[in-house]
Amino acid sequence: MKIVPFIAENAPAALAKIHAELGPDAVVLSVRQLPAHGFKRLLHQPGHVEVLACLMEEKIASPPLVDPVKTATGYVPFELPEDSGMFPETAPTPRPWQSITWLESMGLLPAFADRVQDRVHARYGNKPPPMPIAEWSAVRGVLTEFWRPRATHSTGPERPHVFIGPPGSGKTTVLCKWLTTAVLTEERKARVWRLDGATANTSEFLTVHCEMLGVPVTRFWSEPDISATGLSFIDLPGVEIGDKQGLTALRDQLAVLPAPHVHLVLNAAYETAVMWEQFHAFAPFQPQDVSFTHLDEERRRVKLWNFVLGTNCSLNFLSAGQKIPGEFLSAESGLLFPHENNRK
Repeated sequence: MKIVPFIAENAPAALAKIHAELGPDAVVLSVRQLPAHGFKRLLHQPGHVEVLACLMEEKIASPPLVDPVKTATGYVPFELPEDSGMFPETAPTPRPWQSITWLESMGLLPAFADRVQDRVHARYGNKPPPMPIAEWSAVRGVLTEFWRPRATHSTGPERPHVFIGPPGSGKTTVLCKWLTTAVLTEERKARVWRLDGATANTSEFLTVHCEMLGVPVTRFWSEPDISATGLSFIDLPGVEIGDKQGLTALRDQLAVLPAPHVHLVLNAAYETAVMWEQFHAFAPFQPQDVSFTHLDEERRRVKLWNFVLGTNCSLNFLSAGQKIPGEFLSAESGLLFPHENNRK
C-alpha cells in the first residue's frame, strides 16, 4: 500500500486531485488543516488542506469458513499466544472444545460461552474434531450465526444521526470519521449540529473540521429542510452513567428530535464489566446500534461478541486511532476474530 499526500485549497479540490491521480477506488486515510502563510495568515484565512490517500492492494473481507468435517492447514488462534498472560482475565474452566475455552479467556463471558458450547454440541457432539483448524472452523461458524446485520440508515436529512455515550468514548471522533468518509469518499452532502446538553459542548475541533470540509455546522437545533439531500449529524456532550440529571436532560433532548437514528459509542479499551454497565445505562434511549472506539488500545476484540450475544443492538462501526478518517470500518463478524498477521 503506497500512501500519497495531496495538498489543495480545500477538501473538495483535494478529492478531485485524488480521483484524477488514483482513481475512484482511492481510500482517504486522513485530513489535516495546514497553517496559513502570507496574506492568508494576516487576513486570518485558513491554510491549505493536506489529504493522505492510497489504493488498497486488497479489500478487507471476512476469512472464508472451513468445512469442519475436512482437515486443513491454517491459522488457529487458540493455539496462541505466548504472551497470553498479559490479559488479567480469570482462567476459565477447561471445556471439551478448546477453542471455546480460548474465547472465554479472551473476554467472552461464561454465560455466552455456554450458549456457543450448547449449539456446538447440538450440531457436532461433545467431542471436537481431531484437527485444531477443523475445530476452530466449526466454532467460528456457529458463533457467526449469532451475528446481527447492521441496521439500514435513511439517506435524507429527515432522520438525523445522533451520537450518545459517556464522556471520552469517542463520539465526536466517530462523527468526524463518518462525516469525512461520506463527504470525501462518497461525495455526499451533509450538515452538522453541535448542540449543548446538560453541559456545554466544548468540541471546538468539530467546528474546525466541518469548516475544513465545507460542511455547515449549527450550534442550535433547527428542523432540516426536507427538500435537501444528504446526511444530518448531531453531536452531543457525553453523559456520565451516574448523572441522573444529565441522563434526564438527554432523554428530553432526544424526544424533540424527528425520529433520530440513535447511535451508542463505547470505548472498547475499557473492561467488559464497565462497558456492560455503560450499555445498560444508555439502553433506555433505544440505540439502534453500537460503535466501538480505541481498538488500537485493545487486542481482545473477541470480547465485543458479548454485545452481539447479549443485546438487541447491531454493531455499527469499529474505530481505532485519532486520525480522521483513519481506521474506521463497518462492523463485520470477521473483524472480531484475530487474524494471523496480528499474532506478533
